Amino acid sequence: MKQTLLTGAKVSGVVTLIPTLMAYVPEAWNTLICMVIVVCGAVSTVVPVPHAGSFWTGIYKAVSLVGLNFGWAANRLASAPSTSGQPEQKAGAEAGASGAPQSNAPSAGA
Repeated sequence: MKQTLLTGAKVSGVVTLIPTLMAYVPEAWNTLICMVIVVCGAVSTVVPVPHAGSFWTGIYKAVSLVGLNFGWAANRLASAPSTSGQPEQKAGAEAGASGAPQSNAPSAGA
């Protein structure tokens, strides 16, 4: 319950902050600013996170921040380890010697 209230407060804050800040921007700039936010959000979602220490790390973080792509954003969830509970299998382990997938069903002669 506490986490739900905290998340609701964060969403309410962002939803209130952006229109409030846009009220102080000249009307002619509104579309441009919104377009920059949308493009930065899209770019940071489809571009993979650069390796630590890379030249692009700072630029990626700035683009992600401008695009409001922080916290539990889509690209962070995509890079998270699988939570399905099943171990990942390698492609070679699935195929038998003939290259066909092996079945776990018992054979007819057994």
